[in-house]
Amino acid sequence: MKNNHVRKPLPQTGGPINLRLDVSDSVSVQGPLEVAASVFLPEREKLAAPPIAIFAVPGGGYSRGYFDMHFPGHEGYSEAEHHTDQGIIFVTCDHIGVGESSLPDPEVITFEMLASAYNVAVRQIAERLEKGTLSENFPPVSGLIKIGIGQSMGGCVTILTQGRHRTFDGIAPLGFSAIHTVLPQPADDRRRASIAAHEYTRDTDIKNLSPAEAIAHVPDWVFPFHWEDVPRDILEADTKGGYPIRKVVPPWGSATIPLCAITMTSPGCVAKEAAAVKVPVLVAVGERDVCPDPRAEPSAYRGSMDISLCIVPMMAHMHNFAGTRALLWDRIAGWCQIVARQTDRRR
Repeated sequence: MKNNHVRKPLPQTGGPINLRLDVSDSVSVQGPLEVAASVFLPEREKLAAPPIAIFAVPGGGYSRGYFDMHFPGHEGYSEAEHHTDQGIIFVTCDHIGVGESSLPDPEVITFEMLASAYNVAVRQIAERLEKGTLSENFPPVSGLIKIGIGQSMGGCVTILTQGRHRTFDGIAPLGFSAIHTVLPQPADDRRRASIAAHEYTRDTDIKNLSPAEAIAHVPDWVFPFHWEDVPRDILEADTKGGYPIRKVVPPWGSATIPLCAITMTSPGCVAKEAAAVKVPVLVAVGERDVCPDPRAEPSAYRGSMDISLCIVPMMAHMHNFAGTRALLWDRIAGWCQIVARQTDRRR
């Protein structure tokens, strides 16, 4: 699929501020490239001091809508609302090749391209916030603390971005292993078969990758992604249109996944970038998640002097669907405040 065209402007609904950010100069791909983003602003009088902006990117098969989900008859599934209620600016972005961002030929999207485009998008948004040009109803934000969080593939992109561009003051990879990302399965033989079928490396020729083939080798997708207490109607809403390759796309989903995402499950695929991270790191995973040994994860961030680990009970890989999601969100918020105070003192 080839689509280098700039998409139509995103609608403004009275909720988040929807943006299109030109990142064309950040990568050597012909044609314009834009990152789609949504900025959720807290009430001015609630703004944290020092001010914090969380920049969030989604996992494979999902879009930035994952961080602002709403289901009939259910409450409390919007992480964006949760954090803005805590006085934190919350920004969601679609990767290049995902959701409402530009969709170039999947074969040209690389790890480096994802990181470069995201870095430029974050810096553009941060500049608008600091200058007060994002919204006429929101004042300039001086001394903004930038925190990068990412779910699954988004965790990988966050590590890549920080390791290569030093974009954030702290990062929280969520449900991604900087050592080896492995999808859990109900039985060990299924887990081993799934790993054996994904013998790729970061250097694997993207042209030889097939998302459909890679997905077919995973026996069970619901078990690793959703804990058993996820309401049946919500589980159905997430999976009924095809999973994780979607034919029918919910508001939090994406019809496209960059081909290079397949290699993000290879051992040590971001080892160099993880070791280059010098800012504080929060490694957060569910009780049933993709880090085979969560307590080993801090060893990947050899350049950081502040590494925290959080394992959330009764939570599978898709954290924001879990009944215990607020435990994770509050841990992220508390950690952000610690990072913000420490960063502010050093300035």
